[in-house]
Amino acid sequence: MNLRVQLRFWILIPLYLLILFGGFSIFYSCQENFDEINFPKTGAVTSEPDGLFTVATQRGSMTWYMYDRLQRIITNQYMQYNTLDGSGALDHYEPNYGMFTDVWDRMYGDQTWEIAPLFYANHTVEVSFQRENPHKEGIARIWKAFLFQRMTDLYGDIPYFEAFKASLPKFDEQKMIYYDLVDQLVLGKNLISEPGRFHSFGSADLIYGGDVKKWEKFANSVLLRIALRVSLVDQELAQNIFNQIQNAPLIDSHQDSSKMVWDATTSNIYFRNPILVTEVFNNTRMSATIVDFLKTHSDPRLPLFVKPAASDGAYRGLPNGLDPNQQTVFDQNHYNQYSKVGPVFIQEDGATYNLSYAEVSFLRAEAAMLGYLDGDPAELYYQGIKASLEMYGLENDIAFQEYIDRPEIQYDPANGLEQIITQKWVALCMNGVEAWFEKRRTGFPKLVPLEFAGTINNGSFPRRLTYSDSERRLNQENLDQAVSRMGGDTQLTRVWWDTKP
Repeated sequence: MNLRVQLRFWILIPLYLLILFGGFSIFYSCQENFDEINFPKTGAVTSEPDGLFTVATQRGSMTWYMYDRLQRIITNQYMQYNTLDGSGALDHYEPNYGMFTDVWDRMYGDQTWEIAPLFYANHTVEVSFQRENPHKEGIARIWKAFLFQRMTDLYGDIPYFEAFKASLPKFDEQKMIYYDLVDQLVLGKNLISEPGRFHSFGSADLIYGGDVKKWEKFANSVLLRIALRVSLVDQELAQNIFNQIQNAPLIDSHQDSSKMVWDATTSNIYFRNPILVTEVFNNTRMSATIVDFLKTHSDPRLPLFVKPAASDGAYRGLPNGLDPNQQTVFDQNHYNQYSKVGPVFIQEDGATYNLSYAEVSFLRAEAAMLGYLDGDPAELYYQGIKASLEMYGLENDIAFQEYIDRPEIQYDPANGLEQIITQKWVALCMNGVEAWFEKRRTGFPKLVPLEFAGTINNGSFPRRLTYSDSERRLNQENLDQAVSRMGGDTQLTRVWWDTKP
């Protein structure tokens, strides 16, 4: 525990420099004298939480570095949205332990100043509580719960209750984490409903501008996502959540979508559209799976999602999982035959989505199909498709109607789940993380089998990321307990809610 960590962050107001010590999973609150270390020796004992929350939302929405690791290189390949030139271990469902460690370390926090969203969200809650502002505290709790759900779904059991508190935090069971996530979301909603003239985050909130009504809708929509995720393993918890949100406001318009709109004017790449920034590497092509799906179904999103190939102007995807021994890694003429990511994703002022109106429509469609929530599954399914087209700029009702009139797109109750999740997969294009969670939960969409099965997992679809090497060095005992409880630490080890083949 001798590693010194220095975090710096870009914010809109001056903030103090944080110098802290600790293991990678609990870097910022692991010392007994944390409060003394964390605050400056002069000036106010507490700061306003606004700048902390700006950082928590911006980095939690994935700046370029986290997007590059977690989405572009890992989960976008798993979900066959894109393919790395020359293929590679991840494209063959084999582990890249360095990448998995990188994601873990930078979510909790290490010496890299641009990440650590879990820490900043947690610290925003603490400071908001100290300042006795329930509206800011409630919003921060909601955002913290959103981020921790993503983290536990990536790895399974993780430090949660003792994170940022103990020097060697215990790993908590995912089931217990989920129960507390629900409690935190409900508490957050109650806090932002407290009467009184409390200031919200205003412009420091890069997602909703401090609008507590929109945060309430977001919290209810995250609860809906949680309820469906646990519905096969804890029906009582799921039903309790559905009962709570049956008549509660959900994200029901594009204006309610949780998204990060990136800055087109800055030269700082950490404030720019992460998909655009990572395109400079020029080493990915759109997957044949998503391109062929769009072409086969005459999907009007094709020219928005996919660029024509430089060689001949055709829409052509690169298959995932090709034999690496037959790949020509540095032959640019070869890769010019394949399409790159389309214009809608690489706009200078583009947005990336945490939870969109389209996704919530599909969540509602599934919940209605299963009888958990009121509503017509078919109507909500079509609403999700329409919302997806609109969010990418396609507001042509004729194009929408022609698309849903196709026999294979028309809602069929006998295949409702597959249709809903497959269309959600399309709507989530380039958001491989959430699509991967849904694939593990439902078994859909049906992806194309790999041509070349790797030697480690033999082509088996990954169920989680493996733990960080940093934890293995610094927190071995607690990590070993988690591994024993989960039944291993491999990509094929299943998390609590993952029961589908």
